[in-house]
Amino acid sequence: SSPGVHRRRVTTRLRRLLVPAGRFRTMASVPPGGEVRREAGRLPAGPIRLRAEVVHGFGRGSKMLGFPTANMKIEWEADDAGTDLDENARSMLDFAKNCDAGVYAAWAQVADGKDRGVYKTAMSIGMNPTFTDVKRRTLEPWILHDYPEDFYGAELRLIVCEHIRPELGFEDFNDLVVAIREDGEWAKQRLDVAELAKLQQDAWFDDSAPKL
Repeated sequence: SSPGVHRRRVTTRLRRLLVPAGRFRTMASVPPGGEVRREAGRLPAGPIRLRAEVVHGFGRGSKMLGFPTANMKIEWEADDAGTDLDENARSMLDFAKNCDAGVYAAWAQVADGKDRGVYKTAMSIGMNPTFTDVKRRTLEPWILHDYPEDFYGAELRLIVCEHIRPELGFEDFNDLVVAIREDGEWAKQRLDVAELAKLQQDAWFDDSAPKL
């Protein structure tokens, strides 16, 4: 696909739901003959820098969907309790609460991992409306790189660059898988644009930057 607006016809096959009953939500947000529309949406305040611990999520990214996503810690409970948060935790929480749900292009780094490379990322944030067991927004980067091992408990740093598309529900599980794969290809392409590509070298990812 090329920069601009990308459309994909979505064929709905309601009889091919591959998730156990009660776990998959059929929705009308991507109906038969509908479209998945993507376009480059710059962020009003410019690129956003985030950092948080990688925690266990629902386990769907790799096992069910085939895309190994990282689940970043958002301090929802501390916010409910009125607990003071440090600057990094507050930035994560504010972004999660106030950003437009959907898919974003980003750069990511496992700051204290064996592989500290900075890699292209398709990041999803929202309620995952295709499924029914999500109660609060989650932030899940799909780093477009193969890591030799899991990095739960590590610090993940992001520079969120552009909004790709809004959050959507899918009536067919296979359409969701195809859409995620296309999100990754779109993110790869957009991050090659010079203005965004230079962020791979941003000081946010420097070795000298303090760890969490």
